[in-house]
Amino acid sequence: MRLFKHNNTDLKKTITALWDFLTSKTCAFLLAVSAIVIGWYQFYISRPILKYFSETVNIISSRNDNAYELKIRGKKYDDVYQTKIILQNKGAAALSGADVSKIGHNPIRVVVPEQARMLHYTLDKSLTTPDLTAKLQEYNNDIVITFDFLNPDYQIGIAILHQTPQVRFSIAGSALNVNQITREWNDRQVKYWSFAALSLLYLILIGVYIFNHWRKRHPSSSKRRQTD
Repeated sequence: MRLFKHNNTDLKKTITALWDFLTSKTCAFLLAVSAIVIGWYQFYISRPILKYFSETVNIISSRNDNAYELKIRGKKYDDVYQTKIILQNKGAAALSGADVSKIGHNPIRVVVPEQARMLHYTLDKSLTTPDLTAKLQEYNNDIVITFDFLNPDYQIGIAILHQTPQVRFSIAGSALNVNQITREWNDRQVKYWSFAALSLLYLILIGVYIFNHWRKRHPSSSKRRQTD
């Protein structure tokens, strides 16, 4: 009978402590932060979100004993690298090609560094969404990308042959509701660090709440520590 009363008392204390937390300012703050994060994410994802990533491989190297040779436009090259760049729409809204900044303003384009020594470029249809109509055009040493509609999860692949190995290509430009085009991060890393940051914030706030709640329940202990 005593064990039952003891367990019942502990249950009441647990429920009371939980209720105190749910009605506390700390819980209200956590809910507000969560609502802001969710609302911001919904607003962010509701637009066209253009991201890109690239990968470079060595096609032919003069340091190897090659049983083949590589000619581009009839000229032989001993060292050639290929960079493949993929432009994707990671948002929830489609982007019309008519809403993209025109040539002469800020069109969507692959920015080609001068030191790249570009030899050739082409639309890589193996990396481009089949239902998408896209074209490439060279303008001021950059590669302008035009398309009809870039729907969510659609992508455009560009293959570039160049002579300089360590060169960083990027995609720039603007369009309606698109102010910048960013390099794609690893989705797993983004989710991991976002979850870790929020979890740490919640743990700190909950820890502060528990400490303050304990101090209110045991005022004599806190006063004794201050006196010591």
